[in-house]
Amino acid sequence: MKKRLLLVSLFLLLLTACQPYQETERFSFIEVVEQKEEAELSQIEDIDLILKNSDIIIGLDQANERYPSYNFEASPAYIVFEYTGFLTNDMILFTYDKEEAVTFLEELIQAEKDREDEFN
Repeated sequence: MKKRLLLVSLFLLLLTACQPYQETERFSFIEVVEQKEEAELSQIEDIDLILKNSDIIIGLDQANERYPSYNFEASPAYIVFEYTGFLTNDMILFTYDKEEAVTFLEELIQAEKDREDEFN
């Protein structure tokens, strides 16, 4: 009985080890706007496929108070981060152009969809 249990355990371990590991890339963003109605990044279709976290900030004063190291000079402003490890995010885009931010995130979403299709 012990031998059979050991063999089944080893088989299951081997089976899971041979499965292709697919980790979804995760991204976060900060969106600085003057009015909440202007916030649009969280409304992008399928944003949940890649979204780890988001922060919408109303007004430049509040943005610079919460994130003084970014020194926001205008609104709207957009920062996108890539989750790179345990509690680590790397900034990969900082722009004042909404279209640039939307296009960038849509490309990341499409890349994730392509990766999913590749594994299915």
